[in-house]
Amino acid sequence: MRFDVVVVGAGALGLAVAATLQRRGRTVAVLAPDGPTASAQAAGMLAPAFESGLERLAPADAQLLRRARDLWPAFARTHDLNLFRDGAEWRGRDPEALRDRLRALGFKADLRGAVMITPDDWRIDPWQAMAALRSGLERLSARLVRLEQGGGGWQLITDGGRDLTARQVVLASGWRDPNCGIVLPALTPVRGQAVRVRGWSPRRVIRGEGVYVVPQTDGAIVGATMEVGRTDTAPEAATTEQLLLKAQALCPELGEAEIERVHVGVRGASPDGWPYAGLLRPGLAVALAPRRNGWLLAPMMAGLVAEALQGTDPDPSLDRMNPGRVV
Repeated sequence: MRFDVVVVGAGALGLAVAATLQRRGRTVAVLAPDGPTASAQAAGMLAPAFESGLERLAPADAQLLRRARDLWPAFARTHDLNLFRDGAEWRGRDPEALRDRLRALGFKADLRGAVMITPDDWRIDPWQAMAALRSGLERLSARLVRLEQGGGGWQLITDGGRDLTARQVVLASGWRDPNCGIVLPALTPVRGQAVRVRGWSPRRVIRGEGVYVVPQTDGAIVGATMEVGRTDTAPEAATTEQLLLKAQALCPELGEAEIERVHVGVRGASPDGWPYAGLLRPGLAVALAPRRNGWLLAPMMAGLVAEALQGTDPDPSLDRMNPGRVV
């Protein structure tokens, strides 16, 4: 089978890239094995303010995350995604200091008693977003085994006994190096465990030290760990208990909540914490290593990849994501 573009990976980045390319008139197929992705199990936070404030990012880096968030209204309209702009609040220590830090970075932030609230962090529903982005895309259920260049394009050999050819390829396969014969930039796995509870739901995202509570229909997601270097995906009961205890300290209403499921996802990260989005070599692009900001960065990274495959010179202000920066 021959395609114009094959996107390897069906998480937030792979689907965002594929949907963006298809909207631009490209013939696209998504190649990925069946099974859950880390993106489907994420909380769906679009959080430039808290990411910048809690990670103590430099102003230029905070501005880049804000630019990524500002692409979301148009992206959501284009692809029929539900976007929630209900803000986020901090119920942890030193709310005044965090408020001042966010304001210094250009975000809106105010105190209501001991709670710091910012309207600048939004969220989406990952399940709804993935279903909407998949709509109309051709999905091929197999794992990439080898990628070879030749004949003016690429040959993709899969474990499903189906060989594909494509003029261009995008590798968006999450943390896992597809081991397909292509040397990728450095990737480090980061394991995250979270808990979906049924019952009480907050009106907006609530955050504290080492925990967040994100509204969901008829419940909430409580998360999440950040365990660098781990790739195992079996939930751990002790971790679930710790997350729920931290969350209940912020939100006593969760004491009556019922655990619906515990899920574990593994994301990729680069050595400097910024993702890779762009050409790796002619006709081959990557969208990898978003760390915990895959949904936030998805429209920006998809646009970068689409422009790169089209032959447009990359925006120099987005050099932080150039895959060639890491040797």
